Amino acid sequence: MPAPRFDQLHRQPGPWFVALGGAGMFGANFYLYGSGGEWIAIDCGFALNATPSGRNSVTVPSLSALERHDIKLSAILITHGHEDHIGAIPHIWRAMDCPIYASPFAARLIRAKLDPGLTWPRIHEIQPLEPIGIGAFQAEWIPVTHSIPESHAIMLDVAGKRLYHSGDWKLDAQPVVGGLTAQGRLQALGRQGVDVIIGDSTNAPVAGASRTEAAVQNGLQDAIKPCSQRVIVTCFASNLARLHSLAEIAFDCGRYAALLGRSLVNMHGFGRAQGYLNSRPGYIGPWELGHLPREQQMWICTGSQGEPAAALGRLASGNHPQLSLEPGDTVVFSSRLIPGNEEALARIKQGLKEQGVQIIDDDMAPIHASGHPPQEDLRELYGWLKARYLLPVHGELYHQQAHMQFGRSLGLGGLVPNNGDLIDLSAQPCKVAELPHGLVELQQR
Repeated sequence: MPAPRFDQLHRQPGPWFVALGGAGMFGANFYLYGSGGEWIAIDCGFALNATPSGRNSVTVPSLSALERHDIKLSAILITHGHEDHIGAIPHIWRAMDCPIYASPFAARLIRAKLDPGLTWPRIHEIQPLEPIGIGAFQAEWIPVTHSIPESHAIMLDVAGKRLYHSGDWKLDAQPVVGGLTAQGRLQALGRQGVDVIIGDSTNAPVAGASRTEAAVQNGLQDAIKPCSQRVIVTCFASNLARLHSLAEIAFDCGRYAALLGRSLVNMHGFGRAQGYLNSRPGYIGPWELGHLPREQQMWICTGSQGEPAAALGRLASGNHPQLSLEPGDTVVFSSRLIPGNEEALARIKQGLKEQGVQIIDDDMAPIHASGHPPQEDLRELYGWLKARYLLPVHGELYHQQAHMQFGRSLGLGGLVPNNGDLIDLSAQPCKVAELPHGLVELQQR
């Protein structure tokens, strides 16, 4: 594939699309859109990669394409606050020197990451369904349900084309925390005409429809209620709906709950500050919970992916400073295994079993719901949008290909992009050039 010409990047209206992260991989989501020499990015995340030590290395998108081809970003638009969509911001944002547009909750999460001793570009807080003009682009944030509040798709109007960047999403009529997907607006967009969907491929190979968070709450209660001793639940820290549900379940089961792990404590604080968490009676401190009888204890902890330094990893190895497990305790995995973490998680589970701890996971009970769309969710959304073309992103090649195959069964044309592919969206999407791309590993402290 040839290098891009100057006029493609700096003169022709396009519009143009290039993924510099997030295509053919999970994480490091960083998607660029250009028209007439003006460029914006959607999301700026990091990726985690397993190492032989069991620890994850952290990588961020390389900016070599911007530097080599003199691409200056006018803005970064954020779909939601997950680390694979915002985690690279503290490391590469100052080099791009452009404003960020994000929802209030995502903006709060971003600000918490920034070094207060440094000068940063400006963060603008958006209002959903209120279009914003950014140079040649008009952008509108469309509310969608996901596993973190204030998740959005972003509709871009540029160079006479309407581009729907899906972000991470699912269809959930009972999300527990946060609002519903803006179905009426999505159907209106379909009536107006959508040219291209740039869409989440994570669960495209999976048949069926999404499980609701309300169903997960019921499944967790059914799993936890019969437990006779201490219960430990591990889940993704960013899933505020799960934190809300677990506080409710603890109350209903005659238990008290506490949080173990800095990311959980921080996210819980952000959720309360934004008004998303008001469960009865909420969480107490670990010191208080540790003095109660085992049958009244429920601990929520980090480490669902087998990270050895997280709370669950330390419990499994018997060296957590605040808690020691005992035979008859139960660990509930209310999470989904991210590919690449199989060996690390297997070591954690083996350590728990050696301590006589019972394990309940999603294969045994309906105690987790993915935040990404399986095929029936895709079918319903794409029926609303009535788009012409699809670019599957956010997944490994297998997921992208499954997404494209399913899209074709619904009548969509399109192609599977790789990181670095410059794609002309002025007509049927077409790869025309390749930009440099890659990941830069961060030094761990």
